[in-house]
Amino acid sequence: MNNNSALSVNSDQDFWDEQQLAALKQIGLANAPKAELAVFLHQCQRTGLDPFARQIYMIERGGRFTIQSSIDGLRIVAQRSGEYAGQAGPYWCGADGVWTDVWLQSTPPMASKVGVMRKGFTEVLWAVAKFESYSATSPIWKKMPDLMIAKCAEALALRKAFPNDLSGIYTTEEMEQATPVNVPIVRTVVEIPSEPVRQTFKANAELTLDLIAIHDEVTEMDSLNALKALFDRHSSYLDYEFESPLVGSEITLRMAIMIRKAELDDVPNVG
Repeated sequence: MNNNSALSVNSDQDFWDEQQLAALKQIGLANAPKAELAVFLHQCQRTGLDPFARQIYMIERGGRFTIQSSIDGLRIVAQRSGEYAGQAGPYWCGADGVWTDVWLQSTPPMASKVGVMRKGFTEVLWAVAKFESYSATSPIWKKMPDLMIAKCAEALALRKAFPNDLSGIYTTEEMEQATPVNVPIVRTVVEIPSEPVRQTFKANAELTLDLIAIHDEVTEMDSLNALKALFDRHSSYLDYEFESPLVGSEITLRMAIMIRKAELDDVPNVG
């Protein structure tokens, strides 16, 4: 593997180093068991694919971890073998079973097939993927069903041609129909007191100008931590009512902050 990057995986390392582990946590493997991470390292070393370039990755599905690759990752492994001699297809067919090299129907094809040629083999290694076996409900499958099922057929053919290099590694297209991926949602939890107050106060003209300026800051805050800091900084003025030019009515600074907090809560931070 390439050793130019601090995150590069070396063929002789026994486990992920601290910097690599930190990076793996950032791409969704914070809860992966050590044994699963060891298997993932082995597959990265075996294939020469870069997990930090997303050529190969590990995903949790239904409580189990699956190692996957992009179709480009499988192509890279085949090319690096020195024995890859090209492909035939893809081809598609409908219910009539007639194969064509372009799919022009408005409905999805029934199947796709791809052949991979390997040096030293006398026959093309064909693989057929049926649409009903792999189709998923995602928008990309609905928009480009012919392309997606062709990728599944190509992945099948590449594994058939290069089993020592690619066994046990599946593409996203092949696995998308499986159990939904457990993607952890990482949300920042910041408590901003919102208890109702017994009394609000009318701001005078000078304070109203200050509160409007603070209100402008509130609407521009892009994180809950920043909003909490603003809350603490102006706690003395939270329950003064003032005329908000944005809202068009009287509002307290506390209420303005709570509105912005609700807006930020609706934007999840996916890890």
